[in-house]
Amino acid sequence: MDLRNNLITVGEILNNPKARAILTREFPELSNPLLIAMGRRMTLTDVLMKAHGRYPKEKLDRVLQELREV
Repeated sequence: MDLRNNLITVGEILNNPKARAILTREFPELSNPLLIAMGRRMTLTDVLMKAHGRYPKEKLDRVLQELREV
């Protein structure tokens, strides 16, 4: 998947079933419909800035790599 220098939106990522499966596996809290609705228009850069400090960098790097391979 082309993450477009992390400017892809969360909605675009979630529209891809394989990418959605990766995110829900790694971040189960994403199964909350309200959270998904609020974040659909956010870019991946926005999400990564909010995730900084909440999740280990290694985990975020691994998930990003998996998304690129979808």
